[in-house]
Amino acid sequence: MEEKLKKLVHQAGHNFGGNSQAIVQIVDLILNFAIERRATDLHIEPLEDFLRIRYRIDGHLHELHQPLPIKFAAAISARIKILAKMDTTAAFSPLDGAIKFGETEMRVASMPSFGAESLTIRLLDSARNLHKISDLGFLADNEKIFRQMISASSGMIILTGPMNSGKSTTLYAALRELNTPARSIMTLEDPIEQHISGVSQVQVNEKAGLTFAAGLRAMLRMDCNCMMVGEARDAETSKIAVRAALTGHLIFTTLHAKDACSAVFRMIEMGVEPYLLASTLRGVVAQRLVRRLCPNCKKLKIANEFESKKICAKEIYQPVGCEKCGGTGFFGRIALHEILSVDKKISELILYSKDLEKIRRAAIEGGLKSLAADGLEKVRAGLTTLEELERILGEEVNL
Repeated sequence: MEEKLKKLVHQAGHNFGGNSQAIVQIVDLILNFAIERRATDLHIEPLEDFLRIRYRIDGHLHELHQPLPIKFAAAISARIKILAKMDTTAAFSPLDGAIKFGETEMRVASMPSFGAESLTIRLLDSARNLHKISDLGFLADNEKIFRQMISASSGMIILTGPMNSGKSTTLYAALRELNTPARSIMTLEDPIEQHISGVSQVQVNEKAGLTFAAGLRAMLRMDCNCMMVGEARDAETSKIAVRAALTGHLIFTTLHAKDACSAVFRMIEMGVEPYLLASTLRGVVAQRLVRRLCPNCKKLKIANEFESKKICAKEIYQPVGCEKCGGTGFFGRIALHEILSVDKKISELILYSKDLEKIRRAAIEGGLKSLAADGLEKVRAGLTTLEELERILGEEVNL
């Protein structure tokens, strides 16, 4: 990669317009390299003296080759915007676009920066992301609970977590499992990240008046059994979704909340009546992503006193680094899960109690496994490390 890039930079010389052959090849080289290295995001950032290229791999940003001369910034930006069918003349306005590069779909966002433009490219590899529920890293008990939740004929299922915590991947896996000729499924998304054959997927278009709320109202007239709403981002959408669940639809949606129990109160804060939520909520899945230890090079060692106390075991796996994982010791990511299954007791607490801790205690008594507890089991199984849990969970969950 390094030598190819140097050669192309030299060839570009003074002819580095957006359509010049050298710039075309440089952009192709960078995009192909991102795909080869399993990057989920590509950052192209103009700094004072150079153009920095960074790749997000397994949740971490890496500079994997030399920066480019800053004089190439405008030409590279123009080339990517041409591929993404964006307005190449609008250099001082944030823009969005999309690229189909081989088998990989890419979402492009531009932002004016330091006299040039910063570009962020999200890579959506459809072939790589076609997960089944059994591929998502659920512990056996949690997978059983999740399958029971999605098998309900009606009600609401919420997935919660920060950005890039794998919520969409879990939703798509559930929809693929439910996708049979006997069931009508529709989704309302912004944007559509994966295409599922046999599912009617609708792209939100606020300029055309197709908001989440408007789209959800329209979907209720379409005789579908199951609906996925990309995000319950406002009170109107949340209320319509809950009422749809009440009238016999199975509704999936996502929400930003700290953990599974907090999602209940987030919905109430958004204006959903407790009696409606208690009647319709089937469950909440909170999740995070941690890096998975490379199976090719991970190494078993004797646990020190701190590690042994945390994992209740005498041995623990540690990262090493090899050619397969690029020397990081990690390859891919795995989800941590916390699943709140809404039984009669939890439903009554949603209806009558305003105490989050009461709901959390009742959930734990009913078998809820916290994100930290789920993670520690995966550390014991040699799937990730204590350091990864502490990095991702931080103060949210006390390890």
